[in-house]
Amino acid sequence: MAEPRKLTDLELERELAGDLPAARMADATAADRARLGELRAESEAFLRSVDVDMEVKRIQQRVERAKPEKSPAWWRWLVPAGALAAAAAILLVFLRRGDSPGPGDDIQIKGEGVALIIHLATSGETSQRLGDGDSVKPGDRIRFEVDAPKAGYVAIFGVDGSGKVTLYYPDGPTSAKYDPEDRLMPGAIQLDATPGDERFMLFYSKTPFATTTQNPAELKLDSDIIVLKKHE
Repeated sequence: MAEPRKLTDLELERELAGDLPAARMADATAADRARLGELRAESEAFLRSVDVDMEVKRIQQRVERAKPEKSPAWWRWLVPAGALAAAAAILLVFLRRGDSPGPGDDIQIKGEGVALIIHLATSGETSQRLGDGDSVKPGDRIRFEVDAPKAGYVAIFGVDGSGKVTLYYPDGPTSAKYDPEDRLMPGAIQLDATPGDERFMLFYSKTPFATTTQNPAELKLDSDIIVLKKHE
C-alpha cells in the first residue's frame, strides 16, 4: 500500500519557491513528490500565460507603497490557546492559479497581497515580529495580524508537530469578517509543549467560507503560511 502524503499543497508550493526547509522536505513521500510534479507543471503552464515583467513591476510598486508600522502594545489581551522576491520561479508559485485577470483586475499574490504576520511578546507590553523559520519555545505568547488589501473574510489554522490541526481564529464554524483598518486579530495564544515545528496558515476570501475542515490545504483560497521552529 502506498504511503499517504505528509506535506500539504502549501508546503509543496514553498518547495517550488525554494522556501521549504530541507528537513521538512525530507519527510516527503512518493505521493508528495508526485503531487509536487503536478504543481510544478501547473505553475509552468500558468507562467507561460502571464506577463512576468509587468507583474514584477506591480510587486515593486506595492513594496514602495508599503510603510513599516510600530509594533503594538497589546499583550494584556492574552488568552490561552488550548481549547523583492521577483524571480520568475517564485512568482509562478505565488500567482493565484486558475484565474485569468481581466482588464484592471489585480492579481492576488500569496505572501504579498495577503500576508500573515506573527508578533511575539518579549517583555512588558513590547513585541517582536517573527519571520518564517524563526525559533519559539513552549510558553511563548504570540498574536496574529492579517495584511490584506480589501475587506473580506479570514481564518487562521495551526498544525503542531504531532500533526494536530487547530482553528485559532475565529472560534466558530465560519470565517470572520476582516477590515483592513483593523488588522490585529483579537486575543493571543500561548504555545504548548508539543514538540516539533508550528505551522500557521492564513486563508482569505471575499466571501464567507466554512472553517470546519481538518485539512486546511483543501481550502482553495488566497493564503499565507509561516513555520516557526519550536525548541525546548
